[in-house]
Amino acid sequence: MTQFQNMTQKPIPDDLKISSPMGDIVVPTESLKEVLTYFTNNIEKTDHMDANISEFFGCDVNNLEIKQKDYSGREYVMWSYSLMEIVNKEYDIIKVENFKYGDAGTPPIWNEEKIKGEIFKIPYKLTMFLESKANKEPLVISFWPYDQYEIDIKFYFQSVAGVQSRYSDFWEKVKTHFNSEGLLKGAKFSADFEFLEVPEVSWEDIIIEDKTIDMLNRNIINFIPHMNMYLDKNLRSSRGVLITGPPGTGKTLCCNVVMNQLKGVTTIYVARNAIKTEGQISRLYKLARYLSPTLVIIEDIDTLGGLDRRETHDHPLLGEFLNCLSGMERNSGVITLATTNYPQHLDWALADRPGRFDSRMEFGYPKEAAREAILKKYLEPFNTGKIDLKPIIKKSEGFSGAYLQELVQTAFMLAFEAENYEVETVKIKDTHLTAALDNLLKQRQEAKKERGVVETTADYYS
Repeated sequence: MTQFQNMTQKPIPDDLKISSPMGDIVVPTESLKEVLTYFTNNIEKTDHMDANISEFFGCDVNNLEIKQKDYSGREYVMWSYSLMEIVNKEYDIIKVENFKYGDAGTPPIWNEEKIKGEIFKIPYKLTMFLESKANKEPLVISFWPYDQYEIDIKFYFQSVAGVQSRYSDFWEKVKTHFNSEGLLKGAKFSADFEFLEVPEVSWEDIIIEDKTIDMLNRNIINFIPHMNMYLDKNLRSSRGVLITGPPGTGKTLCCNVVMNQLKGVTTIYVARNAIKTEGQISRLYKLARYLSPTLVIIEDIDTLGGLDRRETHDHPLLGEFLNCLSGMERNSGVITLATTNYPQHLDWALADRPGRFDSRMEFGYPKEAAREAILKKYLEPFNTGKIDLKPIIKKSEGFSGAYLQELVQTAFMLAFEAENYEVETVKIKDTHLTAALDNLLKQRQEAKKERGVVETTADYYS
């Protein structure tokens, strides 16, 4: 038995004994219970929030129409910004209150959010009493939080027969502002609604084939400005591009270049494991349609759409994603750019279906000419003197761009160490590059042993 089970509950005494300077006061428990029951049942309770709203509208709050919006996550910040822009433009704020469980007297609570270097005041727990600047019609908006970004918004208004709902008119203006002037329009942000600082890179910073650049220009960069022309021809104004290839071959860098090429185009970046719950993908694509033209970048899509039905039967996230790419609702104005290290793990309905992914390109391990170009690019900032790259290029077959970058960094560290960390005299020599290459080759062999992989060729992409 537990400790609580061993405890004996004390019986309620017949009398309540209260000690006082005048002596003990004895109150029969049953009489006290009757008094408390009377007060509980007969004293009128006053909800100060309802009373204030009734007074503001000049009618009982129960005769008003009420609409509610529920938000969860930082998306609330973006919507509340547009809401407040419409409030300030179209309404006079008569008063702002904070009712705690129906009581009055608590100061309104606003949160400060720093977005793109600016501070914005966001409603958190408060009730706004508004009057239309155009026709003096009242509107009350109440914000009730459950957590930092878990907010219920209630709208109180009077309905008039035969007239469009005051709420519908108001919310349509909020949506229009959100879609055309809001904080997310033309911005680059993550699936968690964090704004991104994208590195300034261009095609000159990546070694890839011209035909690959042409395909990306055709399907994304030059496609977006001409979306309306495709619609006029009864063609889709959405595209899907899938980049496959082993780790470190430039897929992420390529995505950064594309983002830099698309100035002013809304970009939603979905990192691996960013999608955690059902419905999240649908909400992101709905948002992408709102803010179109929009580029949706999905990094390591195999962690999402790689739920292969041949192995796992059906999966709700896969079905949801397939529907987002080509379901009942058209994805007009939305481009999806996805990457994967393991295309063989993708469901066929995802990887081999125009309308979902229309164009596919592979970023394989760089060939000799590309390895030479990559090494020369990474060696540019250093004093190297005369070095012979041919042996390095030959022995580095199967190295990705990331491995070649590490080769140069390790060579510089060895040279720096040899010069006793005197930066003015550091010079990368053949011996440093050779030592760095040998070190990386040993590391790769050890890694392969740990994974139980036996490779006799440079085909590591499996």
